[in-house]
Amino acid sequence: MNLTKEKQESFVKNILSIDVEELFHTEYVRHLRENGNAFRTPSNMPSILKLLNDYSTKATFFMVGEVAERYPSVTKEIINRGHEVAFHSYDHKLLLEKNPEQLVMEIERFNELLMSITGHKCLGFRAPSFSLNNTTKWALEVLERTGMLYDSSVFPVWTPLYGVSSALTRPYKPSKDDLTAENVEGKLWEFPLAVYSLLKLRIPAAGGFYLRFMPSLVSRAVKKINKHGSPAVIFVHSWELDPETPKLGLNPYKSFVTYHNIEKTVKLIKHLLQDFQFASVAEYMKIKGMI
Repeated sequence: MNLTKEKQESFVKNILSIDVEELFHTEYVRHLRENGNAFRTPSNMPSILKLLNDYSTKATFFMVGEVAERYPSVTKEIINRGHEVAFHSYDHKLLLEKNPEQLVMEIERFNELLMSITGHKCLGFRAPSFSLNNTTKWALEVLERTGMLYDSSVFPVWTPLYGVSSALTRPYKPSKDDLTAENVEGKLWEFPLAVYSLLKLRIPAAGGFYLRFMPSLVSRAVKKINKHGSPAVIFVHSWELDPETPKLGLNPYKSFVTYHNIEKTVKLIKHLLQDFQFASVAEYMKIKGMI
């Protein structure tokens, strides 16, 4: 059967990731953590899992360790639903605030927890706030040493908070000396977040605030990435899918980034699930023979 180019693109598997963290873990809110902010993961996870089930979609859940440890039944339910659980640090502090020994201990602690719940270790990692860059590239050696098969922390664009502006925009094996360079002999895969490329300009288009602010650009980015045969790596925070996420007293800029169109996030994700095919990172790697 001959398929049109448009139809062929529609069969490209993209990657959907859910960053399981609390609102107080985010960079703009964590200074308010001690103000009695509650853990809401047990409340918002059932609706997130139902949403994915409604669209027959599997995702990678990058979980903050203290959330997974506090609610092992939630972690187990994610696995039981056929999704992947990966590591998102233990406390969501930036890699700049850690050292190699700390990260090793965190990964080992998380793997012990995951083994006790599911019988499996995790395969992948995402740095808090995408804080892997050429200053914190030491983390690549740690990930490889602790048995990780992939990372999904590189945002190949510049933003005020993060980014590796010259990094590759497709899955690749990064050099441990320079995240913008490829080492085809390497062991660790990098799954960079989606950007929309226009001439020499790159615009963040992977999710989070950018999905809520520019949803049509995210869809265009997925289509454009798929035309090149690559998966678009999309993310959303669990607190963005929670209709009861508390509205805190932030300054105007931080409030805008945190809450703009947050009530529309579920609808926006539904549109993406309707228009494109998604898988977890592990599922994608199996399909492509990467593991």
